[in-house]
Amino acid sequence: MMLNSIYYYLVERVMNMGQRVPVTIISGYLGAGKTTLILHLLKCKEGKRVGIIVNDLAAVNVDEKMIQRSPDFSKADQLVALTHGSIGGQLQQQLIDQTYRLAASGTVDLILVESSGIVQPDMAAKAIARGTTTDGEKLATVCRLDTNVTVVDGFRVLHQFLPGDGAYNQDFTQSNQLIINQIEFCDVLLFNKTDLLTAEQQTYLEKFVRQLQPRAVFLETKFAIVPVSKVINTHLFDEKHELEAYDRSDDLSHFKEHHDLKFGIDSFVYRRRRPFNPMRFDAWLDQWPPAITRCKGVMWVITQPERVFTISQSGRAMDIIPSGYWIASMKDWEIKKIFTVRQNLRQIWDPRFGDRMIELVFIGQNMNRNKIIHDLDQCLMREDEVIDVRQDPFRLRHSNAHSK
Repeated sequence: MMLNSIYYYLVERVMNMGQRVPVTIISGYLGAGKTTLILHLLKCKEGKRVGIIVNDLAAVNVDEKMIQRSPDFSKADQLVALTHGSIGGQLQQQLIDQTYRLAASGTVDLILVESSGIVQPDMAAKAIARGTTTDGEKLATVCRLDTNVTVVDGFRVLHQFLPGDGAYNQDFTQSNQLIINQIEFCDVLLFNKTDLLTAEQQTYLEKFVRQLQPRAVFLETKFAIVPVSKVINTHLFDEKHELEAYDRSDDLSHFKEHHDLKFGIDSFVYRRRRPFNPMRFDAWLDQWPPAITRCKGVMWVITQPERVFTISQSGRAMDIIPSGYWIASMKDWEIKKIFTVRQNLRQIWDPRFGDRMIELVFIGQNMNRNKIIHDLDQCLMREDEVIDVRQDPFRLRHSNAHSK
């Protein structure tokens, strides 16, 4: 009973002081340099007491042992290992509880969270920014999500993004989507191992990544050596704009097209108010232009007029997933209610089709934009066309995804 009283006293003290502990989440694919960054930050902590939470899918947390063996990890620092799962999934509640315990203890000045290599960074961010402990305490009362850092292996990603004949390294195929998501959701984008790249390759990589992530602070480094002030207590994270914007990432209405003449890096949005013939579009996917490195957006097919399909492609990996229903397919009273909540809905509402549309952004190098647009237009339904719904390759059977 006495321990509980002391604990809640400390929580109240932290709240009254108005000094919530800053939390930096470090994401990145396997081998990108996340633990190397933490070791560097420990070396440069300047008397700060650091709380560290390390996530590993395996039962044995190798990163935990590396950090514990560091001469810069002192008795004043605290380390929590979350193993045998993902903090974006089954360990998310443990992440919230352990972060709350560290922040409320009054014994750490900052918290570093190292995600496992396969965690979607927005899931970890939501847990820290909006989490509630097992006891019903809001995490935001004792700490604040300060910075989302994504560490990227510059050498690996360069070769992932280079256009070619489509014969991408198979080791990249499964990781493409995850690395793209990690790049698209962050406040600081740390490109590690850039010493392995030429100056021209570094410039190309930055210009290309800027198409995917125009907002984040971009840092190039080797051995993850960066100024501490760039990744800790930056106040860069904005929950209202960042999380809500990511939740609406399929809305491309504000996307700006870019073109770089020197490197041939191009981007454009394909918008149409007619649905695809699913068979012709599926056939076009088999002829996917290798110059397209990234595509995402929403798709409307004639055979499923109520369903929204989300497309997400990077490299040779592509997912086409049913992600909800068009508002126009709802009942009249439901549509009217949504109109009162979503102020921008009128701007995209078509008198005939409502919100149904095809809206896809394409990013790549030396793309033949006119040919891509022409070929996609050939996939659209024609006025006098009749098709058999049973032939739709995107019909749901035993799976919720269509992969090419």
